[in-house]
Amino acid sequence: MSRGVAGSAAGGIAQKLLGVVLLLFFVPLALFVLTGPPSWSGAAYALAPVVLAGSLALPERFMRRTLLAGVALLVIPALARVVFTKRAGDVRVVDRLVDERDLSVDAARAIARTRFMSDPDVPLLPDAMRSAYDDMGREEGALPSPVLATYAGLERPGASDTIELDHAGDAAVVFLHGYAGNFTMSCWLFARAAARAGMATSCPSTSWRGDWWTAPSESIVRDTIASLRARGKTHVFLAGLSNGGIGASRLAPRLRGDIEGLVLVSGAAPDAGAPGVPTLVLQGRRDAQIPASIPRDYAARVGAKYVELGDGHFMLLVDRERTAREISEWLGGRSRI
Repeated sequence: MSRGVAGSAAGGIAQKLLGVVLLLFFVPLALFVLTGPPSWSGAAYALAPVVLAGSLALPERFMRRTLLAGVALLVIPALARVVFTKRAGDVRVVDRLVDERDLSVDAARAIARTRFMSDPDVPLLPDAMRSAYDDMGREEGALPSPVLATYAGLERPGASDTIELDHAGDAAVVFLHGYAGNFTMSCWLFARAAARAGMATSCPSTSWRGDWWTAPSESIVRDTIASLRARGKTHVFLAGLSNGGIGASRLAPRLRGDIEGLVLVSGAAPDAGAPGVPTLVLQGRRDAQIPASIPRDYAARVGAKYVELGDGHFMLLVDRERTAREISEWLGGRSRI
């Protein structure tokens, strides 16, 4: 056997072994996603790497067709989502490539199974997320999601993805996301409460860390407020979730004169100064991520209204109706002043 033939045979064996190894990784992952159950695009994306890996393990005469099938499972859903996903603010094409539901629900399922987090709300997350995404889909249709862009490091001053769920009127809330990126569903949950008070909601994006107290993130918040005012929103409130709440509590003293109220959900900074505006603090009594004592002490120190709802860190989702009622009633009271 010539060296060329031997080398070709060895290369073919190595390729097939690589295909088998990749299948051992991607098949269990695909099965996990498919039992979600996923959206149609999520199912296609989950099957695509299985088909692509499988093509490497097949004989030459089958490999090309299988490879094309795998590529089609990636390209066709991506194109369809770009075309049919609703525009809701200033967002990139990448924000329309995936259904956020697939990422969120699968992450929640993995966290619940591995007990990666000890928060009392964790076992409730998968079902609560499915229910919320079902309701959001019925009310809003397919919405974009900035979560991939936050992980890709694309968010910066002057180029921040912003989800906007508008409402007629002259009042709006700037809602700051937490750690792990900007998820449209969290924005929507808050926006539903704000809408009951006649207010629009604008949800800008910063890094996946949700470090709103840094200079670039503060610039994004100021740009968002300026944009709202340019569009006739003369009354602007600031709100934050988790790390977004920590950031909002730190930013509020710097934004005096620019905001008329502050809402903190599951987060406040122990070192934050007095905001100088009416403030609502909502907190889970057994929150394992941010102990209730921190927001409670903050509220007592700055004279904010403090309300404990539910047990854990994810009350905006898990106890969404009671949380929304507290937010809408408080915002409604501010809008009537």
